Amino acid sequence: MSQVLDEVIQIGKDLQVAYTRREASLQDAPNLVFIHGFGSSREYFKFAFENETLIDYNLISLDLIGFGDSSKPDKFSYEMSNQAAFMIQVLNELGMSRFHICAHSMGGLVAMEMISQSPPQALSFINLEGNLTLDDCFVTGEILEVTLDDFLDSGRSKFEEGLREYPSYLKNFQKASSLALYKSADDTVRLSSSPQLIEEFIHLPLKKCYIYGEKNKGTYPAEKTLLNNKISVYYVRDSDHTMARQNPTHLYSIVNKFITSS
Repeated sequence: MSQVLDEVIQIGKDLQVAYTRREASLQDAPNLVFIHGFGSSREYFKFAFENETLIDYNLISLDLIGFGDSSKPDKFSYEMSNQAAFMIQVLNELGMSRFHICAHSMGGLVAMEMISQSPPQALSFINLEGNLTLDDCFVTGEILEVTLDDFLDSGRSKFEEGLREYPSYLKNFQKASSLALYKSADDTVRLSSSPQLIEEFIHLPLKKCYIYGEKNKGTYPAEKTLLNNKISVYYVRDSDHTMARQNPTHLYSIVNKFITSS
């Protein structure tokens, strides 16, 4: 298996984007891009890089601006559209002109913006319980229960207390800037509040699917809408929202079969 590299790329004068990358040994191997969710980082997809099912893909997992090891500027909107623009710039700089996207949770919104901004580049979209309706804002909604000033003052520490039972998530959450967390939550809730969001996903002009953790089957209203519109829906065994950690073997087998299916 090829070497896995953790690297940083400079974008413009002030921004750096951290990423993990592994190149396949095959020439012209397909590119698979991972976009993490709210409060997370590229580390969420770490098991993809040791998964034999994905051996023939060039893999890259990116830290969004404000998260993980990427820059955390104060003067950044943290809107999904701006995150998408920088991720596309990174991929272009790295020579990934055509790619499949696998995005989790809030990252699904970033992916939709990436597809909108670069329709010729995105080949397919695997959406891992990405935001489609306001019902999906169970963490971001909680963040917005206090004002930005209160969150910056003491709200963040209080919120993190509730994450103690999820140590791996808390570890990544603590690496994100407070401004990135609050403003990202605000834009996530704003976008998810639109009844048009799920319609936009359904009508994206490329091959797409939606994946749930099996424990969440039947939980969210969007599931029925997706099935009624004949969107391919899959379920990862023995997992919930954190499927890439709980059952990466089954998840990435689904991802590979979806990408390679006609």
